[in-house]
Amino acid sequence: MAGGALKYRHLSRSSAHRQALLRNLVTSLIMHESIKTTWAKAKEAQRLAEKVITLGKKNTSASRRRAESILFQPLDHLPKLFDELRRRYAERPGGYTRVLRIEPLNKHFDQAPSAILELVDGPKDMRFAMTAKTLARERAVVEDEYEGEGVSEKLDEGIREITAVNVRKVTRYRPSGMEELEKEVKRLEMRDQDEKKVEVCGFPSLHPSHVSRFLLAAVV
Repeated sequence: MAGGALKYRHLSRSSAHRQALLRNLVTSLIMHESIKTTWAKAKEAQRLAEKVITLGKKNTSASRRRAESILFQPLDHLPKLFDELRRRYAERPGGYTRVLRIEPLNKHFDQAPSAILELVDGPKDMRFAMTAKTLARERAVVEDEYEGEGVSEKLDEGIREITAVNVRKVTRYRPSGMEELEKEVKRLEMRDQDEKKVEVCGFPSLHPSHVSRFLLAAVV
């Protein structure tokens, strides 16, 4: 019927080619947990990826057969889907993937809108990393403002509301979410301290791991 709403993106491909493309993207997502592609492909692959992870959570013979028919090289990826990912998302009711817009991957050709498709609560969760970086930066501002005693009590007061909301989002269903977030914040704080020490030594543009090389070269 003319004028109907678009139910899915055709991606300028035949039905068989489109299905093969989406199966390949979802298989790569299960393998690497984060992939870069065009915005349209990411949104369509996201729909299929959500269904595949739901099959993994069901963990039945029928769901295994269905997942095996979707994934390429199922013998390599089914164990991860029905073990690691099933346990990771056991308490999450949905929303296992996230699409983030990025700059066009092919800047010199078609300038197609691009995106990152990733699994949430995993080792490559970009929002988790960005939230930890923001939290570390805002805590550093509070520490510079309230030096001395009682600074630990002021850390949470200096956090912006949007940052607090993001903290709740990235830790709500993540196993040991707050512990993992604090560990990442501590790592970033230690890295920033090392970079400040390097700047004091007169190497503002060098990474701390490279300083020893330049010092050795200067001695020689």
